[in-house]
Amino acid sequence: MTLRLRMTLVIAAAITLTVLVFAVLVYALVGHELRKNEDLSLRRESDRIIQLIQTDPNWQGFSQCTWVRSPACAQLVAPTPSDDPDAGAGPALPITGQMREVASGGSPAFFTEATIGDDPIRVYVRPLPNQRALVVGVRDDRVLASFERLGWLLVATVLGALVVAAGTAYLAARRGLRPVDRLTAVAEGIARTGNTDIRIPRSSTTEIHRLGSAFNTMLGELEQSRRQQEQLIADASHELRTPLTSLRTNAAMLRNPELEQSSKERITGALEHELMGMQSLVEDLIDLARHEEAPAFVEDMDLHELVLYCMDNAKRRYPGIEWSLEGSQDHILVSGERARLARAIANLLDNAGKFTPAASKFTPEAREVTPGPGRVRLVLSVSKTNVTLDVRDTGPGIPEQDLAHVFDRFYRSTNARSVAGSGLGLAVVHNVAIAHHGTARAHPSPSGAHFSLTLPLAQGS
Repeated sequence: MTLRLRMTLVIAAAITLTVLVFAVLVYALVGHELRKNEDLSLRRESDRIIQLIQTDPNWQGFSQCTWVRSPACAQLVAPTPSDDPDAGAGPALPITGQMREVASGGSPAFFTEATIGDDPIRVYVRPLPNQRALVVGVRDDRVLASFERLGWLLVATVLGALVVAAGTAYLAARRGLRPVDRLTAVAEGIARTGNTDIRIPRSSTTEIHRLGSAFNTMLGELEQSRRQQEQLIADASHELRTPLTSLRTNAAMLRNPELEQSSKERITGALEHELMGMQSLVEDLIDLARHEEAPAFVEDMDLHELVLYCMDNAKRRYPGIEWSLEGSQDHILVSGERARLARAIANLLDNAGKFTPAASKFTPEAREVTPGPGRVRLVLSVSKTNVTLDVRDTGPGIPEQDLAHVFDRFYRSTNARSVAGSGLGLAVVHNVAIAHHGTARAHPSPSGAHFSLTLPLAQGS
C-alpha cells in the first residue's frame, strides 16, 4: 500500500468518523426533543381531562378512539377489569396489568408504546383518586416518520461526507506528498547516476523544506567527502611515485655484482631512509583516512608525561637542537586514544625540528649569522576546562598568507618545499585534535613558528 493511499484512507476515515459521531449525536438529540414534546403534549392532555373529570364527576372517558378524526383519546382504568367504566363504541386503548397497578396505587405514572390495529400510539398512564388511573393515548406515526426521515437524512449525510472526505483526502495527500515525490526522484537519480551535484528545490511546506535542506546539506558533505577522497588518492599516488621510483632504482643497483662495498652501504642506507619515509607517509595516510573518527579506545592519560616521551624521541632525532618543556609539572589528565595523541604531538615536534637550524649559519637574505643552535620551546598551560600545548621554534617561521592553509593535506609553503616531507603531518594533528574535541592552531609570530594544540581536561582532573 502506497503512502498516498494510506494518507487518503486515514484522512477519509477521520473525517467520516467525525461526521458519523456528529450524526449519531444529532439523531439522539432530535429524537429526545421529539419524544419530549410528544410526552409534554400527553401530560397537558391528561391535565385537561382531569379538569373535565373535576367538572363532571360522572365523566367516563371518550366514547371512541377513531384516530383518523381524533388526535388523542382517554380512558379510565380500575384495578380490576370488572370495575372499568364503559369505553363506548369504537376501538379502545389496550389495557395492561401495569396500568391496573397504577390504578391500585402500586406503580407510578409512566409512558409506553402500544398499537390499535396497525396504528402505533404513545400512551401516558397516571393515577387518579378513588382507585382509578387515567390512560391517555396519541398517534405516534408522525413522530416515527420524523425519526425515519431524520435517520435516512443522516445516513445520506455520512455517505456524502465519506465521498467528499475521500476526494479531499486524496487531493490533500497528492499535494502534500508532491515535495516528497520530488525528493524521492532526486534520491533515485543520485543513486542511479552517482551525481551528488543535484539539489532539492525549495518547498513551500515548512517540514518538507527542512527535510530538503537537511538532504541538501548531506549531499554537500557527501560531495565534499568524495572530493577529499579523490584528492587524497591523487596526492598519495603522487607522493608515493617518487620514493617507489627511488626504491626500484636502488634495488636494481644492488643487483650489480661489481658494485663496491662502500656503494652498497650507501645504497642500503638510502633504501632504509626511503622505507622510513614511506612508512611515515603510509601512517599519515591511515590517520587521515580515519579523518575525524572518534577514538577507538579511550583512556585517561597524563599529558605532561606523554609530551616528555615525545620530546625525548625528538631529541634523539634532532640532537643539534635545544629542547625545553615549561609550565605545569603536575598530572594533567586528558581522555583519548594514546597512540593518536602521541602521533599528533610527535608531528608537531617533528615539524618544529625539521625547520629549526641545528647550528650557526650565514643567512644571505638577512646578511647575518644565526647565533648558536636552534631551540624548540614547549609550554603546557592549564585552564579550568582545557590544557594547551604551545610549540615555538626558531626556524624561518610561516608566511602570514600560509597560516590559514598549513593544516591542509599535502600543503607546503614556499619555505617548506626544500625540506623533506609529505605535507601530511600537520593535517594529522588537526584531525586528531578534532576527533578529541580539541583544536589545533597556527599563530602569527615575529620569529619562528608557533603552533598550539588544545585538548579538554578529563572529568575529575
